[in-house]
Amino acid sequence: MDAIVLVGGKGLRLRPLTQTRHKSLVPVVNRPAIEYLFDWLIRSGIRRAVLALGQDNDDLADAYPQGRYAGLELTFVRERERLESGGAIRNAVRVAGIEGRFVVLNGDVFVDFDFEDALERHEKAHADLTIALYEMDDVTMFGVAVVNEDGLIDGFIEKPPPGTEPSRLVNAGVWIFEPHLVDEIPPGPVRVEETLFPSLIARRKPVVGYVFRGVWADIGTPQRYLALNEALLSYQAHVSVSSDATVDPSAMVLMSSIGSGCRVGAEAVVDGSVLWENVTVGAGARVVESILADGVEIGEGAIVERCVIGAGATILAGARLANASIEPGARYDAGDG
Repeated sequence: MDAIVLVGGKGLRLRPLTQTRHKSLVPVVNRPAIEYLFDWLIRSGIRRAVLALGQDNDDLADAYPQGRYAGLELTFVRERERLESGGAIRNAVRVAGIEGRFVVLNGDVFVDFDFEDALERHEKAHADLTIALYEMDDVTMFGVAVVNEDGLIDGFIEKPPPGTEPSRLVNAGVWIFEPHLVDEIPPGPVRVEETLFPSLIARRKPVVGYVFRGVWADIGTPQRYLALNEALLSYQAHVSVSSDATVDPSAMVLMSSIGSGCRVGAEAVVDGSVLWENVTVGAGARVVESILADGVEIGEGAIVERCVIGAGATILAGARLANASIEPGARYDAGDG
């Protein structure tokens, strides 16, 4: 079975991080996010992933020039114009020559569940479509599914206001497609979530809602991205420090990942944060619940809390910065703001 991975979005919600790097390549515990999806596909028995690239997404293709990742074949399909999820699926099937049943994944999710079990449920129900669902406490920013006693989806409510949600099951961005559905996707740049899926349900076609209990995360925002890193670190030693990073023995690193080439100075504190590559944290500086992209420099004694700092930016010595988003290459000193 083939998989289509939808990676054509511009990652607007993750800016300024995605101004210099494709959203699927942002590091999660010192690995590109998309490689966790690749690993899951391999464990699930998928042998080819068709990556539906948007415009200006060459950096993702360039990251895998051999067209392979471990035992997974990678095929890159490029859009000439914005196609949205429906157009991207239709285009990927046509260009990559996909035949038979296939699975579609959003490229900005982390997922880990028993795919074979989902496939068995799909086949047993003779489903046209199976949508993986995940239970969350706060569903106000997601599409929420209503599932009947037979495990079929009766409807969707998009981003319900608090207190009105019909369930806590959100669309997890993993869908098993029967091939005939491609012909039912409306022409042009359309979202299947807003066209094909409601149409199938309205016509009472069998759409399975597969509820799983594994691990899932949407990394589309800095807050969710940080939360995923923290969740994965909690399964490990609570820190992940690249082998070529330098952390002074007097520094304190808590629940954080420190990327390749980083330097953390004497008595500095890095807490609940993600440092990409070649980041410098000066002596006595504090970095708390923040994301620092590659090449960021934090000066001595600076305090950075709950910030997202773009590649190559500099926070000068003694500066205090909180709840801020800093553009790539910018400079911020104690007198700014």
